[in-house]
Amino acid sequence: MPEINWNSENTRVLCMLFAEQVEKGNRPNTHLNALGCAEVEKGFKDRTGIVATKSQIKNKWDKLKEDFKAWKKLMLRQIGTGWEPIKKTIAMDDEWWKKARADIPGCGKFKKKGLENEDELAKCFADITTVDIDNWSPHVVNVEAIENVDDTQDESQDDDFVAETQEEENGISPPPVSGKRLARPVERSGKKAKSGNALLIQEAVTSMTSSANEYVLKRHGKYSIDEVMEVVIACGAGYDSNEHYIASELFVKKEQREMFMTLPTNEIMFNWLRRKYNDKYEK
Repeated sequence: MPEINWNSENTRVLCMLFAEQVEKGNRPNTHLNALGCAEVEKGFKDRTGIVATKSQIKNKWDKLKEDFKAWKKLMLRQIGTGWEPIKKTIAMDDEWWKKARADIPGCGKFKKKGLENEDELAKCFADITTVDIDNWSPHVVNVEAIENVDDTQDESQDDDFVAETQEEENGISPPPVSGKRLARPVERSGKKAKSGNALLIQEAVTSMTSSANEYVLKRHGKYSIDEVMEVVIACGAGYDSNEHYIASELFVKKEQREMFMTLPTNEIMFNWLRRKYNDKYEK
């Protein structure tokens, strides 16, 4: 079986087919079932004219899952970094990316361009992919380290420690305890609860990451001009066509790009562009 050219358009079509099958319930665990895989094979051939084997589809599924995981790990480290809105990726120097590649296998490709088809991939993998936070980046708080410091400080306190009472805070000394020491409460599990400060920091980091992502999405939209113009070509609107010309006028606006990308087939997309051109220039 010949090797498939996984260019942007072929990959986009496959991701849409994967997401459709997941939404239909044909991914019972970590992979599509036989029915889902057969539907993807048929749909891919119908939309691209390319015959893909089950093995090729499974290999691409696994590769896309790794890409999605690497991207999500990278996004956990974007706090304090720059952002490139056109490429839709983190804007940092070579030294930063060198460290990122060493700690997150497969993330190097995102230096030039962010993850494509993220919405579809999230439908496929978000609930079956675990992304752990490690401590390589100076922009990420190492909550575990903070907890360990808190634990060490707690254990180094004098054994004669007596918790402050409300009377002590008001300047009134508590009555003597007949020479006995007050025992520190010990948790039966033998494991300390998480530090309150550490939890607050973790929540703050999560909130900041979410806010940054929402800002980028709100400002630049879900789809870049480059991404949408690739779809314009794929739907049959060549560079010298009226449809391509009207697209180059419309898609400087994110609302128009997002509306266009909701259209389900290449034929509907092409006819939509033709009507837009006729409405403006053929009156």
